[in-house]
Amino acid sequence: MVSEKPKFGVIGSHSMVGSRYCELLGESVDLVKGDLSTEPPVDITSSRSVEDFLRKFNFSHVILFSAFTDVDAAENQRGDKDGACWRINVEGVRNIVEACQKNSTRLIFISTDFVFDGTSGPYSEKDQVGPNLDMVSWYGITKIDAEKIIQKELPEAIIIRIAYPYRGPFTQKDDIAKRILRLYQGHKLYPMFTDQFITPTFIDDLAPAIAILTSEGKSGIFHVATPEPTTQFEFAKKLIATFGGDAERVKSGSLREFLKKDGSTPRPAKGGLKTAKIEETGFVPTTWREGIQIIHKQSNGQLI
Repeated sequence: MVSEKPKFGVIGSHSMVGSRYCELLGESVDLVKGDLSTEPPVDITSSRSVEDFLRKFNFSHVILFSAFTDVDAAENQRGDKDGACWRINVEGVRNIVEACQKNSTRLIFISTDFVFDGTSGPYSEKDQVGPNLDMVSWYGITKIDAEKIIQKELPEAIIIRIAYPYRGPFTQKDDIAKRILRLYQGHKLYPMFTDQFITPTFIDDLAPAIAILTSEGKSGIFHVATPEPTTQFEFAKKLIATFGGDAERVKSGSLREFLKKDGSTPRPAKGGLKTAKIEETGFVPTTWREGIQIIHKQSNGQLI
C-alpha cells in the first residue's frame, strides 16, 4: 500500500526563496502554493484569508516565506506598528500561528541572522537574540517578535534562520550575488566591507534541510547557511572572478565607518550563523565557495 504524501502549504510561493523551494520539491509532497498572486490570493495580514487557506486544504505543514524583507525601507518605519513591516512580519505571523493552532498544522518559519546585534557572531541557535536592540534593524526586531510568538504559541514549530540568501537565475529580485554582479557590470560597485562577517545561504539547501527536519519530526530553531564565515569583500572577489570579471577591481570598505553615517540601517558586523545543529541531522549546508560555483554552472555564467 502506497502511503499518502504529506500536504504542504507554501505561503510566499512566488518569493525569491519560496519559489526556489517549490521548484526543488519535486513529487515528494503534495504542494499547494499561496500568496497574493495565487487564486484565491493568500494575504497573511488578513486572519480570514489565512484561516480559509489552511482550513480548505488540511495541510500537515505550512511553510511561511512571505515577509517584508527590504531592510532599509523597514528602517524608515522604525517603531511604527502600523507600518507594513510590522503588519506583515509580526501581525501576519500571528495570523498564521492562530490558524495553525485551529487546524492542527505544523509551521515552518523562515527567519534571519538579523535577529542578532552582530557583536559576537557567528551565532548558534542557543544564543540570545539581540540583545542590544539599538544595534538591531527594525526588520530584525520584527523577526525577533515573530519568533517569540511562534515559540510561545507553537512549540512544535520549526524556525529556520538563513542569512544573505542567494540562488541561480531569478529575474524578479536581486540577492547578494546578483546585486554585486549587476553593480560590478555597471561600474557602480561600492567598496565591499572587509569587517563584516557573514554566512550566506545557498537557497537550494532549504529543500533538503526541510525534508530532513520534517521527516524526523524535529522542532525548534535551526540555522541553514554556509558553515564557513566570509566577508562581503571576500565573497565579492570570488564571485566576480568566477563569473569572468576582474576581482582586482573590487575595492575594500568598512561597515563600521559606513554605520557612522546618519540614517544608516543597523547591520550585524560580527554576524553569521553556526550550523552544527543542522549538521547533526546529517545535512551539511553548502559552503559559500561551492555555492558560487553552482550558481555559475546553473546560469551558464550569466547570472544577470
